[in-house]
Amino acid sequence: MSLFKNWKLILAASTVALFTACAGSSGGGSSSDDDYGDDSGSPSAQRSAPKEKIDENKLKKTEDEAVAITEENHKLRKEIFEAKNKLGISTAPASEE
Repeated sequence: MSLFKNWKLILAASTVALFTACAGSSGGGSSSDDDYGDDSGSPSAQRSAPKEKIDENKLKKTEDEAVAITEENHKLRKEIFEAKNKLGISTAPASEE
């Protein structure tokens, strides 16, 4: 009799137990080889990107591009700062306002 009176409590407890069990599972789905799209059957084989050779010239070129982009970013930020000052807009970060 008391079991039927507390049906909401039992329903809530079983729902929590079900969600806890599902959250603890490793995959939550089937683990057939067709899910991965390759012959190895492992998800890590699908996630790994192809390795490319990086030589010193390519590294130097990438570094130069990064420096150029950083300098351009600095220049644009300076222009924005000057434009805000001309317009009378506050340049203080949002946390200080």
